Amino acid sequence: MLELLIIALVLAVDATVYSFSYGLVLRCCRLRNSLWLALTVGAFQAGMPLLGYLGGESVRDSVAQWQSGIVAAVFCGLGAYVIYGAWKGDEAEGDCCSKDCNPLGLIALLLVGVATAIDALAVGVAMALGDIGGANLSMPQLFANVSAIGLVTFICSLAAFHSARLLHHLPTRWLETTAGLLLVGLGIESLL
Repeated sequence: MLELLIIALVLAVDATVYSFSYGLVLRCCRLRNSLWLALTVGAFQAGMPLLGYLGGESVRDSVAQWQSGIVAAVFCGLGAYVIYGAWKGDEAEGDCCSKDCNPLGLIALLLVGVATAIDALAVGVAMALGDIGGANLSMPQLFANVSAIGLVTFICSLAAFHSARLLHHLPTRWLETTAGLLLVGLGIESLL
């Protein structure tokens, strides 16, 4: 269980940083957005190891060659979008709860879910090979493992999103720029 907890915490890092970044940016509808974000990244963190376990080596080999590029493109694109949004208009805060300006729409959530959890495929493959959790996991053990990974990510994401509130006394434009730079940094880190 300790090994699984450590793996879950390591896998949750990207989602946690992403959630913190959006916690800096979003000023309204925080509860709804934080829950949707945490549910999405938690579900993807649980689903990817399951997919890796069931698909084994073939899934890992198919995704491994594109993993860094996909993650880098998503994070750099989202980071650039956040920075652009911070500097394109005035400093006034609008109603981010309207459907048109909610930065956490379905497509953004799905992209973030994939980008933050794509490395979890390798964990699923390692589980299938018996390197994590022991050889020949039963289905209840497998579901307990991936559920624990998803739950840890959910909790870390929610905590990071809401802890960013402590910095909301700073100017919005600079918070959004910092959040965008964090996302671009995650993209660059995935390439390195």
